[in-house]
Amino acid sequence: MMKKWGSLFLVGLLAMFMLAACSGNDKASSDEDKSDSTDKEVTLKFVHWVNEDVGKWEAVIKKYEAEHPGIKVESIPLVENMSSVDYFKQLDLMASAGDEMDLILFNNTQDLAKRIDAGLVEPITKFVEKEGIDINEVYNNSYPAFKGEYYGLPMKNVTMLVMLNKTHLDEAGLEIPTEWTWDDYTEYAKKLKTDKHYGSYLHTWHNFHSVLKVMSKAKDNLILHEDGTSNADDPMLRASLELRNQLENVDKSSVPFTEILSQKMDYRQQFFSQSASMVPAGSFMITEWGQFTPEFEIAWAPWPKNKESDKALAPMGGDLLSIAKSSKHKQEAYDFMRWLTTEGIVEQGIWTPAWKEADMNKVLENVVNGTKKPDAVHLESLKNALTTVESTEVIAPPSYITEAYTEFGAEVELYLLGEQDLDKTMKNIKEKIQAVVDANK
Repeated sequence: MMKKWGSLFLVGLLAMFMLAACSGNDKASSDEDKSDSTDKEVTLKFVHWVNEDVGKWEAVIKKYEAEHPGIKVESIPLVENMSSVDYFKQLDLMASAGDEMDLILFNNTQDLAKRIDAGLVEPITKFVEKEGIDINEVYNNSYPAFKGEYYGLPMKNVTMLVMLNKTHLDEAGLEIPTEWTWDDYTEYAKKLKTDKHYGSYLHTWHNFHSVLKVMSKAKDNLILHEDGTSNADDPMLRASLELRNQLENVDKSSVPFTEILSQKMDYRQQFFSQSASMVPAGSFMITEWGQFTPEFEIAWAPWPKNKESDKALAPMGGDLLSIAKSSKHKQEAYDFMRWLTTEGIVEQGIWTPAWKEADMNKVLENVVNGTKKPDAVHLESLKNALTTVESTEVIAPPSYITEAYTEFGAEVELYLLGEQDLDKTMKNIKEKIQAVVDANK
């Protein structure tokens, strides 16, 4: 186990969710699933990256504890800056040190897959089967099983979209897009750029902001296929790099990569300081503003298409809640997972849930009204961005996909910094990703 975690740490990971819990009689567990604790009170250690100001964990946990005497839940945000990248570094440190944990929050299947391979996460298939539910019928954006096992439950329903500064749109005489393409995005960026701000900002997530056109595809929208083979030959991968280079280095309408690196920029800071007019992001940004309070109205546009004739699609996913392999309270952890990913997340009122029984119109209104400045959210465009698109295909990626994205990102940086041309970049990407595939056969 220690060797696996040492290896995992050296890779330098980049990152880029259930019905109310039943009574003990309804969910009687087998001896192996019962808590090993002889104490009357069970404490579940829940690690994540969302601070209390945003997550409002205290209130929702108190409600669960009041309904489940003898269960305590300890919220443990591992980072203060709400950076999932920093969070996973701390999570790996905890795991390598053997620190106690019961519940682990993941924001993507890639990072979950890596830690499944490292032995950090417990399969939950036996709990789901015992309860008699079908994850795909209970939740949206659920993901395929990893080698026949499920390792988490969907919590948030995160839909990819584009955040826009409505003040900047009005000043440029532009309408809020209700359906558009990446070519349209490029034109908007040029028209929105002024001496005071850029038209666009793309962050350093190379598994996101450097594969924009790949993400708009219905299938085969990751750097690897589900069977673990390379997808580096996809022409949309090259087109995605050309798109980013066009925005940043040719049109100079999007914040240059050199400035993003040298000034250690953050997408929240760039958008909420009005330094950039548009940012492709996820619907978690309805509420996750960090320390910022918008001084303008946020408009929302659906995820751009590659061609006008394409079907309106958007990558969808969201946070997954998993049980730690080392947990001594796995049944209690599962019960809390089911509640938090259903009634709990609705009660929390800060995210759109993956739970299919939730009233989404009511949820959206509650979520927006619960922000620090509800008037800052243009609700009509938000609803359009979330309801007019269908999900792209979701797969259970191979555990080494983060290694592939690391190699990919290194080559992308050389290209965006002007240190190598696109042909060499694509050649290197194909070779290095294939090397990762070969090393993991």
